[in-house]
Amino acid sequence: MKLIYTVCTSSYLYQAFSLGDSIKKTNPDYELIICLTDKMPEVNFPIPYKILPVESINFPALEEYSQKFSIIELACAFKPIFAFYLLDKYPTLEKLIYLDTDIFLYDSLAGIEKNLDEHDIIITPHITKAIPLSERWNEKQYLNAGLYNAGFIAFKRTENSLKFLDWWQTHLNKYGYLDYCKGMGADQLCLNFVPIFYDKVLIDYNPSLNIAYWNLQERELSFTNGRYFVNKNIPLVFFHFSGYNPHKPTLISKHYKLPRNRSQKALKQIIKEYRTVLINNHFNDLKGIIPAYGIYTVPPKEKHPFVKFVEKSAWKVINYVEKF
Repeated sequence: MKLIYTVCTSSYLYQAFSLGDSIKKTNPDYELIICLTDKMPEVNFPIPYKILPVESINFPALEEYSQKFSIIELACAFKPIFAFYLLDKYPTLEKLIYLDTDIFLYDSLAGIEKNLDEHDIIITPHITKAIPLSERWNEKQYLNAGLYNAGFIAFKRTENSLKFLDWWQTHLNKYGYLDYCKGMGADQLCLNFVPIFYDKVLIDYNPSLNIAYWNLQERELSFTNGRYFVNKNIPLVFFHFSGYNPHKPTLISKHYKLPRNRSQKALKQIIKEYRTVLINNHFNDLKGIIPAYGIYTVPPKEKHPFVKFVEKSAWKVINYVEKF
């Protein structure tokens, strides 16, 4: 049995379905399980992939978690919890891969499988090369957000990996908040400790894994003969569309704008294709669903104009102060 799992709310099922489509096309021997930190949505179309609602796993602290974590923090905190559940439910499962819902596969995961033969845990760094400090996005951001990206983690069933999952779950229960000033970055910042605390951890530098806005300065995307490549000749395995919004179709991420001097042809193409997949997977039907669990924050577009003005002014002051 080969299994990939992802965690999301109903409002992001359109991404999860898109991830599933990419798995079916590139890795048909894998099954996707969508772990839902939400109630099952009422929709008028068939659900194409297996969904595991959080209520069905009988986690005793669900209500406690729901009252103390935001929606995104809650989803992050449940990554190790769902992993334990799946390992218990499928006792013959030896390897398990986690992927964020906004990831899309373009090639086989055979390389990851092979690496798990020799390692217990695989993680990928956000960046692998130094960035000039004059750049807006440089090393400082990753000292806040974390050295490794929590959108992809692979592990096999070993005592070492189970200890990691137990530590991760315990850590997130207490420190799973997004509060960078207090050294908390949800599920991600604490991954800095994983290669220190645990054996047989592979930090995978393969540039074809987890390409995203944060590493585009070191990874050039191209398209040749119907396939995407990284740095000219390495087949792209998966792209992480973190922060992408179909309502802003040409912007790769809400966190980042491409420099004008970069070659953007392949990037524009991959974004356009991904948007089409998201729309076809019921983006317009699902995006507006308010999650049943977690602390709900009113989206900016729903806020009163005066509140948005005050917040924008405050951020300008903060950014100005940071220069000194």
